Amino acid sequence: MFSSLLLNLSIRKQALRYQTFRMFSSTNPYLVYGKTIYGNLDEDLHLRSDIHYFDPVKEDEVIVRDKALPLEFRGECFVVGMSHGWVVFKARSDGKKDKVLYISDYYSPCGSKSNPKTIPLHPTGQPNIPAQQLAITNAAMTCSPDQSHDFAVAINCLGPVINFFRPGGKHKDSGSVHFKTFLQHFNQSKVMYSKRDEKFYTTSVGGQFLVSYDAFFEEDMTGSEVQELRFINQPELTQSEWELLDSCSKTVHLVESPSGQRFLIKWYAQNHQPGKKMTFLCRGTKRFMVFREEEETRVMSYTEDIGDLCIFLGNNEPFCVKII
Repeated sequence: MFSSLLLNLSIRKQALRYQTFRMFSSTNPYLVYGKTIYGNLDEDLHLRSDIHYFDPVKEDEVIVRDKALPLEFRGECFVVGMSHGWVVFKARSDGKKDKVLYISDYYSPCGSKSNPKTIPLHPTGQPNIPAQQLAITNAAMTCSPDQSHDFAVAINCLGPVINFFRPGGKHKDSGSVHFKTFLQHFNQSKVMYSKRDEKFYTTSVGGQFLVSYDAFFEEDMTGSEVQELRFINQPELTQSEWELLDSCSKTVHLVESPSGQRFLIKWYAQNHQPGKKMTFLCRGTKRFMVFREEEETRVMSYTEDIGDLCIFLGNNEPFCVKII
């Protein structure tokens, strides 16, 4: 399971709700927390399934029943990311030793029940990169494949590699395009897509830098743009509060609202103790710091008011929606 979080801030209060669910989005954001398969995985050709969701708006369970289970989900399968209601996963194909990357709308509440779509992606990575540095941290897409045939997928890795795919575009037969980032700054960072700028972005671990990639990349494109971020109006904290944050693990998330307003969130958590097993990040949360990007100067200004917005953070692509 993946940890996920729903964050809403106002001047008068800070509200935090979290669940250890996988997160997907459709008309309303849904949290997927399980599925029930009917039949024998080894013997039955056609299998049906029920998918269980949690609707955070209605605070109630939603079940999509009698959905066909794609062949790719029957064997060894690992979800590595999700975006626009589509899941990115690794699975073995035709007895091959290496796993193949796919995207699918199987988990989307709006996807076809009788014939969920599954699209294969080309192999990721590049030579001379250790396997542990090719572990995937998350994925982002420009849009759903239902919205545009020429969509792009970005898959970010634990090490210096970020991979891009355009399954319906000019790279559909030539494999993925990959770039190397600055390992010391962008290791373990997340990738997100900006509809406003038509670019993919990743932040550095500490949040000091922002690197962008053109979503409509060319095959011979080998570079990226790096921007140093400036922060103003830092929160007023006591020395003991700053010392507590210094002892925490920090993750940095960039998110864009439907109107194009951009926020950067610093998530501080004491998620483990030396010698003990890691726990879910959200359980040890100590503080969030939210910075709003100023439209004219592009500086990041600390805020405790994000208006009528909800920000969703997790192991997927961060996203932001208006409160209904």
